[in-house]
Amino acid sequence: MSGSTIRCDQRRSTIFRVKIGGKYCKQPYSCSVFNISAMSFGAISANAVRALNKGAKLGNFAHDTGEGSISRYHREHGGDLIWEIASGYFGCRTPDGEFDPERFAAQAREPQVKMIEIKLSQGAKPGHGGVLPGAKVTPEIAEARGIPIGKDCLSPPQHSAFTTPLELLDFISLLRERSGGKPVGFKFSLGHPWEFFGICKAMLETSITPDFIVVDGGEGGHRRRADGVH
Repeated sequence: MSGSTIRCDQRRSTIFRVKIGGKYCKQPYSCSVFNISAMSFGAISANAVRALNKGAKLGNFAHDTGEGSISRYHREHGGDLIWEIASGYFGCRTPDGEFDPERFAAQAREPQVKMIEIKLSQGAKPGHGGVLPGAKVTPEIAEARGIPIGKDCLSPPQHSAFTTPLELLDFISLLRERSGGKPVGFKFSLGHPWEFFGICKAMLETSITPDFIVVDGGEGGHRRRADGVH
């Protein structure tokens, strides 16, 4: 009976998984079909992050950091992480808020980080940036995001590292290389279909493709953002 149980558990741990990573990906990830969606530290507490990441570790699935980057609490239990990077480049930014390739590489190459997710847009607030008031920027949040303590934190409405579909794909290629060949994809909420068609056309033109695409809901303002920026 015990032997049958072990074989059954082993089968369950592999059958509901999908390999993510294309031909240019040196470190593909066997991703569970059951994972924890993006919620930033700052929108939820340290204990909540601890609990979610411990659950990911116990269940052998992935925990999306949200755009607030990787906090010390994400690291405590060692659960697999999907690092979400949005227009603020938290955790991989220069002092003036631009993307910093060296800071990105330092975190992205950590073994706990399994995939990189670029956030283009999401259903809760498509096309809008946000502000985290300085009063909410605690030392712990500042440490995770790489921002000054006690100062307003801006999330711009668009990325500064790229502006066109071709530049987006170049950015994906850069992150894949700087991370040591880990899967890189993007998250978006479909607004105008022609915008996504433009990305598809760029993929055909360059032969650069993301390793995965996350499609968010298109509910608009019907729910709050889950990243602590309102």
